[in-house]
Amino acid sequence: MANSVEAPPMPVTLRAARVLITIQVAFSLVGTGLMLAFFFSSFRWQYLPGLAYVAGSAAILGWLLSRWMSRRVHLRWSIVAMQLVMVCASVVDDAVFSTIGWRSVVFGNVLAWTVVVLLLLPSAGRWFDKPRAQGA
Repeated sequence: MANSVEAPPMPVTLRAARVLITIQVAFSLVGTGLMLAFFFSSFRWQYLPGLAYVAGSAAILGWLLSRWMSRRVHLRWSIVAMQLVMVCASVVDDAVFSTIGWRSVVFGNVLAWTVVVLLLLPSAGRWFDKPRAQGA
């Protein structure tokens, strides 16, 4: 009989994080559709950076979400990094348009901050620390 180690169940906090990331991907896809509509209705080139950002973030988050069950440590940190990139992009956008304030940084990015906190919990660290194959 082979050594079979049963995987521990996913903690509730990680299920919540996965749902929040799914919501972020859905919002990004809607944003991509809106940005495409804005661009093709007016052919204004200033929509292209926003379109690239929204489509790119949807693609990267969707790809990271599809790799969720691999339980690799680098995946956890990649998701945290992507969330922080999204927060930084929001802060830069707010700073450029002079609307930056602590409320916009905290409440404007509540989904990203929540995902970061959930992924920094010890239970997330234990779950994403996938046991390596023995003998490898």
